[in-house]
Amino acid sequence: YASHSDAYVMWRDGGTASRGVELVAEIGRISDLQGELASNSNVLDQVMGVGIEEAFDGAVSAPSEHLCVDEGHPYVSGIGMIAPSPDWFSGLYNLPLWNQATETWYKKIEVNVYAWDAGTEGGNDYNLDNKDTAPQEEISAFGPGDTEDAVFVSRGDFDLPYLQVKPVGVLKFELQESSQTCA
Repeated sequence: YASHSDAYVMWRDGGTASRGVELVAEIGRISDLQGELASNSNVLDQVMGVGIEEAFDGAVSAPSEHLCVDEGHPYVSGIGMIAPSPDWFSGLYNLPLWNQATETWYKKIEVNVYAWDAGTEGGNDYNLDNKDTAPQEEISAFGPGDTEDAVFVSRGDFDLPYLQVKPVGVLKFELQESSQTCA
């Protein structure tokens, strides 16, 4: 995850995946993305979480250090591979941790995260061996479509009986301390 100003975009709906985002989505390699973050002056800080080898309800991953944010870099973006898959990932982009109206930090934020397609490889099932898309496609969210056999799709409950995409995780951000500098 990275804290950044509004001038930086790690990824976004309809955008084109950078090499770093592509490699995280396709094979889980973070070094290129870390390099992109380190070389961008609009990024203040970055932390890496630990992967979850076997996903199940309640599985938890947490970074080993805190993410520093400040008023000039109040946004957070992040990405994590969904494996195995062609180029699917989950994450969030441009989440504000600073409330501009009240000029205060949010104390706690929980965000459902969904599956995204990086647009860099073809494939519609849990398979790592896929051809590159040429030309590269836009990053896009999974939609419910018209069949409950699609990945990440479920039929809702009695209140919402139509097909819907379910979240693949929850990200939690909690203010740990407030200081004038990042240390």
